Amino acid sequence: MQPMMSPPKNPLLERLAQLPLSKRQRDALFSAAIGEGWQQAQEDISRIKLQRRYSARPDLFGVELLGEHYTKEIIEVMQSIKNNPVTEAKSANSVGKTHGAARVAVWFYKSFPGAQVYTTAAPPYSNLQRQLWGEIGSIVDKAPHLFKNDTVTSMHIQSSSLSFLTGVAIPMSGTSKERESKFSGKHAPYLLFIVDEGDAVPEEVYAGIESCMSGGFARLLIMFNPRAEAGPAYEKERKRQANVIQISALTHPNVVTGENKIPGAVDRETTVRRINEWTRIKADDESVEERKLFTPPPYLVGYVARALSGDKYPPLSASTRVIKEDTFFYMVLGTYPPEGEQQLISTSDIYNARSRWDLYVAQYGEKPPLGIRPVLGGDIAEFGSDSNAGCLRYGGWVARFQTWSGLDTDASAMRFYNLYVQYDCERAGIDATGIGSGVAPRMVRLGRGEGKHIICYGVKVASSPTIRDVEQGEFLQLRDQLWWCVREWLRTDPGAMLPPDELLIEELRIPTYHKMESSGKIKIMSKDTMRELLHRSPDRADGLCLTFAPAIKAKVLSLEG
Repeated sequence: MQPMMSPPKNPLLERLAQLPLSKRQRDALFSAAIGEGWQQAQEDISRIKLQRRYSARPDLFGVELLGEHYTKEIIEVMQSIKNNPVTEAKSANSVGKTHGAARVAVWFYKSFPGAQVYTTAAPPYSNLQRQLWGEIGSIVDKAPHLFKNDTVTSMHIQSSSLSFLTGVAIPMSGTSKERESKFSGKHAPYLLFIVDEGDAVPEEVYAGIESCMSGGFARLLIMFNPRAEAGPAYEKERKRQANVIQISALTHPNVVTGENKIPGAVDRETTVRRINEWTRIKADDESVEERKLFTPPPYLVGYVARALSGDKYPPLSASTRVIKEDTFFYMVLGTYPPEGEQQLISTSDIYNARSRWDLYVAQYGEKPPLGIRPVLGGDIAEFGSDSNAGCLRYGGWVARFQTWSGLDTDASAMRFYNLYVQYDCERAGIDATGIGSGVAPRMVRLGRGEGKHIICYGVKVASSPTIRDVEQGEFLQLRDQLWWCVREWLRTDPGAMLPPDELLIEELRIPTYHKMESSGKIKIMSKDTMRELLHRSPDRADGLCLTFAPAIKAKVLSLEG
């Protein structure tokens, strides 16, 4: 009798048997291995091993597969993505956050089965294309073996129709609903959103993303330079809705060691030059708010940097310094600038008014004070993304704002008129800038047609002011006067009460003011600058300002400034 021959060993089947797979995974791979899918089975084994090894170690993915090493802060960001639904990386300039985010994107896509990764950045489109996707493209060039079975195009990499890494541009035009819809309706077993320049991304984008994060393994990474305590990214931090990681230039290896270990990142020379430019030595008898003080770390003491002119600064001393430029906070320290001396309305005044509103409502309900007729302030939307805002102020008590968009000025005039009649207003101040110039006259005509006496003023805030501040002096325009009236009302009136409206609070905290050198007149931050910082128009604050419009027919001007 012939002895029984042992079947030849199949190394692939042996490898399959050793992998820690579920029965379903093992059966599928065994079936592929003994059929025509031999090569596919080998690829699947490699993919599963990669996912098993690196799903918990994004930093190890970079070390072993890309030959890279990361700073401890970037590793902290990477680990936070794995452990927390929402991560914010607020950082100084050139510390590697975009470089790290690109690695996170590729790690997540390659390390989780069926993963979908959506990346975006604040407009313009080049922010996404050149920065984040420039870094992702460098990974493709550096490690092509990782993508040999993928389809790779300009801003899209996919292994299948259900697993991909892609870029999504934020439209600069269109409605807020259209922007929100571009980021909603995403579903996958493993889902990651990465938002670069996140402080400049509109709120509706975050609303769309959050609608996708109600189940499964969903993650959001937001990266930004913390320029101002405003916007959706700041609100997530304030409400403790994200794990926040601060990345300072002072802890970067290039700065600490004095060697450019990471080419292209911030270096010691630049950092010490900025210390010399944006801070000064504190005088012995000088009283300065603690947050505005800075002491150079020991490893920078004695370093001699050059100014941009080429001249040498004195060796950096260990003396305590005063931060004199806000840019030092967000470009070097990676933190928000404190409220400045030129802040128009103090944060404490705003939140005191908020607390009084809540106490009032707890006692009397959300009803205006008896016997007081409201003043109506109406801000007219100028752009597609702006809103019309109606503010009803009953002495010191402000009702919740009524806002709407998508209506022409004639329809908005009707809506403001109905508010006036419904709440029996004492008078109305309506924005009469540009397209809003016909709203106040239209309201008056509507009243005459119904036999009602409507006291309504078209307010053009670029006109001359009607009063002056006794202590401070004159205002440049009526707009500056109206904002100053809101400031003084919140500062001095113990009955001032603001409704729970986060957008209003942001808008009131943003503006600063200064006295013009040529005339000494008070000038409030321009509306264009406010719009840039808020990434929207300050519609609600403008509506509140208009409730302080003088009860005379002003030369109809604008809150544009």
